[in-house]
Amino acid sequence: MREVTEAHYLHERHGLEAVLRPPVRMPTALCWIPKKEKLVVGTRSGELHTVDPIMGVRVVARDLGEPARVCIHEDKTTYLCVSRNGRWTVGQIGGDKQYTGKHGFLGGVAAFWLGNNVVLMGDEMDSRRLMVINKGKVRLSAKLPERVIAMPDDNTKNALQLARSTPKGLSVIKLGKQRFEKGLPSTVHRLIHSGEYVLGITPTGVVVWNRAGGTPKSMRLPDLTVGEISRDGKYLGLGTRSGAVALARIDEKEKRIHPDLVKAFDGPVTSVAFSQRGRWLATGGTEHLQIWSWED
Repeated sequence: MREVTEAHYLHERHGLEAVLRPPVRMPTALCWIPKKEKLVVGTRSGELHTVDPIMGVRVVARDLGEPARVCIHEDKTTYLCVSRNGRWTVGQIGGDKQYTGKHGFLGGVAAFWLGNNVVLMGDEMDSRRLMVINKGKVRLSAKLPERVIAMPDDNTKNALQLARSTPKGLSVIKLGKQRFEKGLPSTVHRLIHSGEYVLGITPTGVVVWNRAGGTPKSMRLPDLTVGEISRDGKYLGLGTRSGAVALARIDEKEKRIHPDLVKAFDGPVTSVAFSQRGRWLATGGTEHLQIWSWED
């Protein structure tokens, strides 16, 4: 078997195939427009680009700071950009900025839309903070325990759940209505909410929990940086510090995840994102953007 550091390593079962390398330099955040095969890319220069495989690349926003997260509303036109220089911005793709504000996040940034609310999380100097913003106004600002993430409560409209990983497994509670069990520390897993799943990334591998329950799945892979699960729940996409991109099938009965890897970048993989309608995986590195397809 070839080493994953070889430039053309591909596994036989579900090998990734590079299909497009758009001319977008230094991507830092990726998000597909809901129900469209169009990608929005934030770059280190503070710009947002749209990438359409047929129509090409277009700059749609500028002067945003270096994006840490980009999210597109279900209306397909409103973006949320959270930058690493302490700003967040809501605006129209190709149009005006509508709202902007400040945050104190130093790392661990996460963000998503909850209806028409913006939900932000990040690590501050001495704590982790959750912010809920509506029409430019901060409606909630609360401290969170370390390594806790917020995610939508699928059973209650515009409500939030909190999740943390403990030695007993994944613990999920309703924000404002329940409390985490006392005396249980958080594990070292860095949690990422991805649809019906929660990913737990450590320096040596990843765990996948289904929020509905069941036995978690796991995989050993060193130096993981980012991860996401496809909208249909079949595939896990990962990036590593050494520039490898991994694709794994997670809807099978086996508890152990078996990845297919390809060396894609010379530096760390900074972001991964599955398209919602098709079978594309977008990955960003320190210098360029790559879009992949694969076969079942």
